[in-house]
Amino acid sequence: MNTKRFGRVLLATVLALAGFSGAALAAGTQSGTGIDNYATVDYTVGGIPQTPVESDTASFVVDNKIDLLVATTDGAIISVVPGDTLRVQTFTVTNEGNTVQDYSFLATDSATPAFGEASEDFDAVNIQIFVDANGNGAYDAGTDILTYADELEPDSTRTVFVLGDIPLVQVDGDVASYDLTATTAVGGTASSQGSDITTDDAASADVASTVQTVFADDAGTTDSATDGKHSSKDGYKVASASLTVSKTADVSSDPINGGTNPKAIPGATMDYAIDVANTGATAATNVVVVDQIPVNTAFLVASVVTVPALGPTVEYSNDSGASWTYSPSAGGDGSDTSVTHLRVTFASIGSGSTGEADFQVLIQ
Repeated sequence: MNTKRFGRVLLATVLALAGFSGAALAAGTQSGTGIDNYATVDYTVGGIPQTPVESDTASFVVDNKIDLLVATTDGAIISVVPGDTLRVQTFTVTNEGNTVQDYSFLATDSATPAFGEASEDFDAVNIQIFVDANGNGAYDAGTDILTYADELEPDSTRTVFVLGDIPLVQVDGDVASYDLTATTAVGGTASSQGSDITTDDAASADVASTVQTVFADDAGTTDSATDGKHSSKDGYKVASASLTVSKTADVSSDPINGGTNPKAIPGATMDYAIDVANTGATAATNVVVVDQIPVNTAFLVASVVTVPALGPTVEYSNDSGASWTYSPSAGGDGSDTSVTHLRVTFASIGSGSTGEADFQVLIQ
């Protein structure tokens, strides 16, 4: 009776020689690994066992399965203020394939907003891309200087930073979104950026002795499935103060009618009220209100009232704002004709709050 023994596979030996442990990688067997297999036939003649016959060895090498994942690690859109510089968006790239790869990166303005925001309003400037060099997951200027992922092992992840500056002209609520696309590149040479891989052999006939490339990636935010790329979206949202200023003028008394139906005649007292309202999402700090005392009027000393009453700094100028050290002095009618400008500084006006500065002048 003939007994056939198939499957005396040399894979275990090949993997051991290649330096693999018994635990298989989630990404699969490393590309380029040789797998050899032959069959042995045992038989007898006249009841006497004969020398086993071995088949030819069937050999092939494992092909390169390209698969990658790009994902933002920012849990929400990044809050910025007008004029911010080097604001960081954080992504990761994971090699889900079975070969050491390099990856090149491209950050593009997105046509659709990140994190479900309603609109896409502006573009940041000075966009830069850097790869985490020390693995701490935080951008370190001067340390993270590499612009591509070098020699990323299968099942490994690296952090990528996209930096941008926020134009000073942006207003509260403006959104700018970016798609970071990683393209698989040739690995194998440390400290050298490999060329992007653009050829997919999935539709070609299998060549057992050649490492062929098969794209297995999913579609990202801007790229298609099985293109050797993957992308993810992140973005900035401006959270800024939004100030509106209103000023009113009312006559409170005159020399003829007093406070009853007063008119703006010489000798009358005019009340000015300046309101600064912050309708933005962020407090405005160091808010400086400057007002020129109108011609044909004289500033009434000690007439300034602020809301809040405590905190704002009140200063005066007698040289059209060249200096702010003048101390008003009241004449016989309570006014000082030397005051040319009034300056009130609010340390902060919070979101949804208003700062107010009132003062009086005497019509000449």
